[in-house]
Amino acid sequence: MRYRMWLATVVLLTALTGGSQAQLKVGDKSPELSVSNWVKGEPVDFAKNVGKKVYLVEFWATWCPPCLESIPHLTELQRKYRADGLVVVGVSQPGRGESLKAVKRFVKRQGDGMGYTVGFDETGQTQQRFMAAVGAGGIPYAFLIDRDGVLVWHGHPGDPAMDVTISDVLAGRFDVATAKMRQQLEPIFARMQRDAMRGDWKAFKSLVSEAIQLDPTSYEAMSAGVYVYLFETNDATGLRTLVEGHIETHGGDVRAMTSVALALLDIQEMDKRLPDLALEAADRAYRSTNPATPETTSIYARALFEIGMIDRAIQLQSSAITMVNGEGDRDPLEKVLEYYKTCKTLHSERM
Repeated sequence: MRYRMWLATVVLLTALTGGSQAQLKVGDKSPELSVSNWVKGEPVDFAKNVGKKVYLVEFWATWCPPCLESIPHLTELQRKYRADGLVVVGVSQPGRGESLKAVKRFVKRQGDGMGYTVGFDETGQTQQRFMAAVGAGGIPYAFLIDRDGVLVWHGHPGDPAMDVTISDVLAGRFDVATAKMRQQLEPIFARMQRDAMRGDWKAFKSLVSEAIQLDPTSYEAMSAGVYVYLFETNDATGLRTLVEGHIETHGGDVRAMTSVALALLDIQEMDKRLPDLALEAADRAYRSTNPATPETTSIYARALFEIGMIDRAIQLQSSAITMVNGEGDRDPLEKVLEYYKTCKTLHSERM
């Protein structure tokens, strides 16, 4: 079941962020790159472009399959946001057979399929300044630096939070203070993990409340609540009370309502679902966005589909697709739309 995987998610989260002992944290001034060879694109100098450019720096290697899977998405991000000032930079270094020659050969073979700046750090100093400084242990791993040269996000480039943060930073919507506050969740998640190992679910629930109070928009915190209330303590009434209070207090916060809706919609066990609260949260998120966004529109469509409003779900999902430009961004939305349409056809045939 999905929520049995919650602990593994928390372990990964704390491992990737490096915990509270990290030397480099969100809100800190970003280190400079130390790149000996620029394989593709113009040399990057953060200091010369303060106030102008936003940088997404990804550490990768030609021998790393997950890194290669990230290339099309990074290329799409560069294409989509180039005019807005985003510069995507891939950085590799020697190790496990990696060499400047191998990177040059790989990049040349990729052509336009790797449509962003690529550098090779012969000394490994860049990875030391970034990866080691946040406690990250594996690649691919990415860092987002805003126009002021401040680190505003870091994590796996497949994390949907990266795309949202890029959009917010470029549009001037990103709040560094809020991001720093969310960083305070890391030790809370670590304590949750220890309590779960001991089976101390009362303490775990207390930490869920603490995490949600600290960051009402945290999907991980709300998912932890679903996990402990539904699957460890069989307390659906307690979860309902928690979510209802959250909706009452934060009903106008789009991110908070989006996290609640997703956490509830992701429950796979039919007998444990709370469709009324999932719909309420999705509806609040959708109506609080002006103009509407693909994310809130698609989530609202999903909540409506769950209660059998297939036609309205199809209408909204179609609308969400028209809001995005990139082919890569439309594809997952279109697949969901096709699923809705297939269900409608099957429903009609059975009537």
